[in-house]
Amino acid sequence: MRLWTVQPYCVYETLQSDGIFRCIPELSSNLIYKDFVNAYDWLSKEMKERIGNPPEGVKYPIWAWFRVEGENKKPDMRKFAYKVSEKSVVLEIEIPDIDVLLTDYTMWHSVLNDSLNFKVNYVEDISYEEWNILSEKELEYYNSLSAEAGRLYKEKSWKRVICSQMDNYKFIQATFWELKKSQIKKVWVLKG
Repeated sequence: MRLWTVQPYCVYETLQSDGIFRCIPELSSNLIYKDFVNAYDWLSKEMKERIGNPPEGVKYPIWAWFRVEGENKKPDMRKFAYKVSEKSVVLEIEIPDIDVLLTDYTMWHSVLNDSLNFKVNYVEDISYEEWNILSEKELEYYNSLSAEAGRLYKEKSWKRVICSQMDNYKFIQATFWELKKSQIKKVWVLKG
């Protein structure tokens, strides 16, 4: 599977020297936020169930893009408004399909925000009014549940963020446990 990952330059240096890179939570700018930790914990659990356990000592995945603006292509860093504050790289990589979990970028925010991922989000050709009615009904049902049943219902709703290469979402992100130097196909250096 062809993917693109944006990483600090030191990750590229690690790949060059060690031949492999795995997420180092202490260096992640996202994992300083509790909401991200909770979301990453949930995602890591899903990855274990769907693509297998991580290598020993690995807790969180590496992130990349599978689809950007509806196409399997490198993200345009100017359009994406990435804030590159340090020397970074965009790596075009090739990872075996069985080692990757894909998620819909837009709906991933329900996991990040610890909120319900409404069923109606996956209904095609629906009016705004119909969306409101159906989402209100689901929210009413969700709010009627006990705290534990509500948590389980919400976490089950998050499973809908997981997608496949065949889904037509405009933005699909990819996660995997490790990146090997041999999987790098092309490199772009970005200056911070």
